Amino acid sequence: MIEAIKNGDVNAFEAAYIQYRGKLYAYFLKKTIAEEDAKDLLQITFSKLWQYRHSLSVDYLLEQHLFHIARTVFIDYLRKENKLQKVRTTAKLHSSEKLSEEYMSEFDLRTRLQTILSEMPLLRKRIFELHKLEGYSYKEIAEILSISVKSVDNNLAKALKYLRSSELLVLMLLLNFFH
Repeated sequence: MIEAIKNGDVNAFEAAYIQYRGKLYAYFLKKTIAEEDAKDLLQITFSKLWQYRHSLSVDYLLEQHLFHIARTVFIDYLRKENKLQKVRTTAKLHSSEKLSEEYMSEFDLRTRLQTILSEMPLLRKRIFELHKLEGYSYKEIAEILSISVKSVDNNLAKALKYLRSSELLVLMLLLNFFH
């Protein structure tokens, strides 16, 4: 069956899916305790099997290949969930009224933004202001400043990265600072 899948035989792939979907679904369901996540991970596993079918080895059983892929898919899932959990925790921390009030009393958000923007090159600062504060599109900014749309995109990406590193962007987003 491995050789047939390697050669792009859709029928062999479907047969493998029918034969192993139950075992893999049970594996993912046991690990995630969420039916939808288990179904998604099952689909990703078979997608990866098809995508990387050319690298399959006949020295291993198809089941070994599938569970190796499944383990990798599950690890990716855990990494993603861990990252989402960190974001949720940070959002909860920043959105709690007490911390928000302390932060706002300690720093006026607009003053802090202006301080950070003043540290940026003038063009980058102006592009950020036009897009995020005044609502202009990339194309409109490019026309106003007589630069390319790509230059607008690059400068805005660098400005957002800089704001992210100062942790101000997270707070601004949480407080719906941008319209």
